[in-house]
Amino acid sequence: MSLINSAQTALDALDHQDAGVRYHAAWWLGKNRVSSAVPHLIACLQDHRDRTSAGGYPLRRQAARSLGMIGDLSCTSDLLETLKTDDIQLHEAAIRSLIQMKTAPCLEALTNYLDRDIQDKPIEALIEAFTSYKNWGVCEKLRPFLNSPSERIVSATSAYFYAYTGKQKFLITVFQLLQHENRFVRQSAAFDLARIATIECTNELLNANIPNNIKMFAIKSILNTSLESASEQDSNNCTHQKKQLFNKLDQLVEENFSGNLLLDQSKTQENRNVPSNNVQENTTLIDLFQLLKSPSLQAREAGIKGLSQHVQSTDLAELYFAESDQDIKMGLIKAMAASAHSKFLPALIDAIGVEIGNHCQGNIRRVAARALGFIGRSEHNPSEIQDSIFEKLKWTLQYPDDWGLRYSAVLALEDLQTSAVRNILMLAEESEMDLVVRTRMRRALSTTTSTT
Repeated sequence: MSLINSAQTALDALDHQDAGVRYHAAWWLGKNRVSSAVPHLIACLQDHRDRTSAGGYPLRRQAARSLGMIGDLSCTSDLLETLKTDDIQLHEAAIRSLIQMKTAPCLEALTNYLDRDIQDKPIEALIEAFTSYKNWGVCEKLRPFLNSPSERIVSATSAYFYAYTGKQKFLITVFQLLQHENRFVRQSAAFDLARIATIECTNELLNANIPNNIKMFAIKSILNTSLESASEQDSNNCTHQKKQLFNKLDQLVEENFSGNLLLDQSKTQENRNVPSNNVQENTTLIDLFQLLKSPSLQAREAGIKGLSQHVQSTDLAELYFAESDQDIKMGLIKAMAASAHSKFLPALIDAIGVEIGNHCQGNIRRVAARALGFIGRSEHNPSEIQDSIFEKLKWTLQYPDDWGLRYSAVLALEDLQTSAVRNILMLAEESEMDLVVRTRMRRALSTTTSTT
């Protein structure tokens, strides 16, 4: 898989004899949005190799997901054809890709699919598609799902009817499910709120017991919808409400966590053993590392706070380079970020890296990029340190396909307050495709000095 480092090597790997390599190649092409790969990924939708014992085809499913990430509407009919197969997971992957594509001509086919008698049909994804495409013509067919035994389907259906009618009772249902004891139901409700993207959802989302990266995604969705519905003048001069949303997003980017889904903080035995403010002074690094690997947010915060107390006596950067566990590496990065000491610059730059590997690593990179701004604010740094910070942040604006990393870089660059920063932000703003990131760049430019 290490040989897949370009569009051509990924395309070649689609015919590799190893099924895992073929799957990774399809993922890589989607993640990097390689438009020339569309015909090859369409061909993968018919691939007969690597069938699971349950009868599904993993490569087909990944090809469908990657086509959605690329977003070329020419593959719409091919994705719809997969709904005629007996692979239900492929059906769901295709439907979710059609959601991403937004303008695909698929409503008639999806309505026909809704009417078909198919066992274990991915009804949740189907309802989400109708919501995204604002297909209100199927409302009576969906109404029975308001009483589904599945909380996730109830949430998706309630979001559909709120988007259709604007009636608060449907929104309240989703809010209630956002507080559900099951974390998967809570997160599903959060994504439903992100889909309808009304500002009314903001406080409920921010106060929900869900991971920060999901909050970040949801708040960005609300912001994006708000900005799209505004005039160009309003977009450049954010209302007070939008400014508050940007402030919340700024905080979420800084506080992002990686790792497993978080557990209810009040219900875990592990949490009851974690002090609410500080860990004990005699707590060992091994104990702190165990806290960092916990699915409890409170335990992780205690672990990071404990590491911060070791900044003077322990080389956290050395521990970072020696560690492979992503949760521990995140804790170390956050502890180093909190100290804002230039001695940690090599570790932070390494954490940002040169290529996005996975979701957890993406979270680490965002926190590390933000930390460069904390270090760069110091007026006592040697010029070589300031130059290293600037060059790495400049790179994050130009290359990585990660809006959150680019957003983090904007926040960090805003801290530096130099004419060079202003120039690079102006150039980046001209080519930035993401509306939320572009608007945040404009906000940074309004506060960045034009001279050193």
